Amino acid sequence: MLHTPLHRLLGLPPGAMTDAMLDDAVEQGIAESDELDWKTALPAQGEFKRSDHVKDIAAFANASGGMLVFGVRDEEKLAVERTDAGEFSENYERTIQQLCMSAITPPIFGVRAYRIGGEPNRAVALVVPRSTDGPHLIYRNEQFAAPLRVDADTHWMKERDLEKAYRARFDAARQSQVELENHYDDMARSFNTSQSAVLVGAARPRSPDVSPKRRDRADAALVMTNAHNLTDWWLANKFGYHPLHDVQPYDSRAGLRSWVAPPSGPEWRSARAAVFDDGSTSLAWVAGGHRYGAQGEYLSPWEVPVEALETFVATLLALVHASADVHFAGDVDVRVGVEWSPAGSKQPGLVFIHEGRSEGSVASSPLGAAFRPITVTVNPSVSAEEFVGAAVDLATDCVNQVGFSEPYWLSRDLPPRSGRYK
Repeated sequence: MLHTPLHRLLGLPPGAMTDAMLDDAVEQGIAESDELDWKTALPAQGEFKRSDHVKDIAAFANASGGMLVFGVRDEEKLAVERTDAGEFSENYERTIQQLCMSAITPPIFGVRAYRIGGEPNRAVALVVPRSTDGPHLIYRNEQFAAPLRVDADTHWMKERDLEKAYRARFDAARQSQVELENHYDDMARSFNTSQSAVLVGAARPRSPDVSPKRRDRADAALVMTNAHNLTDWWLANKFGYHPLHDVQPYDSRAGLRSWVAPPSGPEWRSARAAVFDDGSTSLAWVAGGHRYGAQGEYLSPWEVPVEALETFVATLLALVHASADVHFAGDVDVRVGVEWSPAGSKQPGLVFIHEGRSEGSVASSPLGAAFRPITVTVNPSVSAEEFVGAAVDLATDCVNQVGFSEPYWLSRDLPPRSGRYK
């Protein structure tokens, strides 16, 4: 759900961008700011690269994010009239996405375009997320320079500004890693890993909202429900269950700036899921001791079905995508692992089992070590159909580590949407 600078300036709650919002902005004479820029019309598609709009996008990313609105004329920076922004095709949108990656260094991911209204007053809003990868540079007049949004104007960074921006980038990267590991460790500690192996995952936006709006239980439950349905679709019900079958979203309890869904399934596949105010998510699922195989026998606490590993990755990435739909914040760091801390030295290490693979039915790490947690960065701004590729890539890393060549259940080839996930 969107909560753009224009929503905040109009005093509106999160929601879609609407024609009425732009009419109200004109009526109230909303002024341009360090987060908002009015533009009368879109340039021709081929001219966008040579326009100042690329500089404006980089300037917003170098500050705190912002938005450009095409289809509103301003006088002395105050909105005074609706205009027609012009035709905005899917191809034009792809051009902007490509320019954000090719004309800006480092690239800016997650810039989203929203079409508003229709003729004769078509409008387009480009929403630029806050970035921790600054300073973002553009190439002008045979040199690189970094633009910066200051109030309603765009300036060029000076040496001291660049030094500050680079320091902020490195500090943010370190802090993000610490916070991601904290989410992971907190969820791992919610189960006794000396009694059974536990799948653990955590995800955190690279640029979380510095002052996030507190979610309520219904918001968190909606994220989990959408993620549940998305996982069902991705897996096409090939595997009978996944972690979100085993939590109670609408009975979630308040946590530290979060809501935590308690277990609802049988003890041998107990799970927890957490949704945080800043867009972070975490998940844990008992992995050892599942009922498995045609006879439905219980595995040992250290034996993990590879299907459960794949299913867990799909569910964690579905949570990331569903959370980004509500609380978009650009790139997201994801960490996933299997925790097993046997109480006695005679207890065996992790074993991963799958009955139907050509490589064999039992495997462990080719290096003979415990499962090493994997950390990746994903961009959930793409569609759910495209984002399944990130889940497949992460699942491939996981199954490779335990001796299998590729995922068995999770695939980029998706069935038609059933209508359950929109």
